[in-house]
Amino acid sequence: MSQILYGSQTYPWQMRVEKFAGQVPHMVEVLKKAGFTGMEAEIVMLGDYYHDWARLKDLLDREGIVLAALAVHENWLFEEETEAERRNLDEAIEFLTHFPAAKLMLAHVAADPVREHRLQEKQKNQLSCLKNIAERAKERGVVPVFHPNSGENSIFRYEEDYKVMFEGLYKGGIGYAPDVGHMANGGIDPLKMIREHRDIVQHVHFKDMDASHVWATMGKGIIDFPSIVRYLEETGYRGWIMTEDESPDAVEDSDAVVLEDGRYMRMIREE
Repeated sequence: MSQILYGSQTYPWQMRVEKFAGQVPHMVEVLKKAGFTGMEAEIVMLGDYYHDWARLKDLLDREGIVLAALAVHENWLFEEETEAERRNLDEAIEFLTHFPAAKLMLAHVAADPVREHRLQEKQKNQLSCLKNIAERAKERGVVPVFHPNSGENSIFRYEEDYKVMFEGLYKGGIGYAPDVGHMANGGIDPLKMIREHRDIVQHVHFKDMDASHVWATMGKGIIDFPSIVRYLEETGYRGWIMTEDESPDAVEDSDAVVLEDGRYMRMIREE
């Protein structure tokens, strides 16, 4: 029997952040209708709930939804965290101590508009910061995972970047949160990469993409999700798969996209 858990990232609602930021009860209601049991939250989408963990916990417990991860994005351009970066991460770690099942999902903001500008230095610095964050997180019982992106100026975008990234993740004792859409967007075979680093895969993101590299609603693009789910099941993966829809449809109707993503995930699980 599959031990995989399924949830949704709050990003589909973040596509219309001015409307949905802080609307946690609404997002939870839609998640439940979609058949998901977990939520990964962007800090901005939690609104006042981020500063009132007890209120958030009460809501989630009452509705039967698990906080699976908290997504934290920073620049990490220097060998050590800036004062603001360290303060933000320590606040996030403290928050997560109240949600034992939730992972600290780390993702960088590609602040330098020129990807190749000091690329190796930026990669080294970011991995140094991640290692320090991971040490502090684990001291508090929080599990850190890293989620690479694929924007044009991302410093971990292509397969050669991933070689550097994985060396740092293994050395730093940091879990890997593969995003199959971002891998495909960078020309990487998602299933191949997950197979090669299955030992540190601790959290998974699903998003779809069409042949022209435009994000698509789940099941309407080119990514072979059923094969990835089967492989994770066969290897005893017990973590979360989070849909993170960034398609243009999410701008038009965020709720409908999350419901459709839930329908698609139920369909491939039943195949």
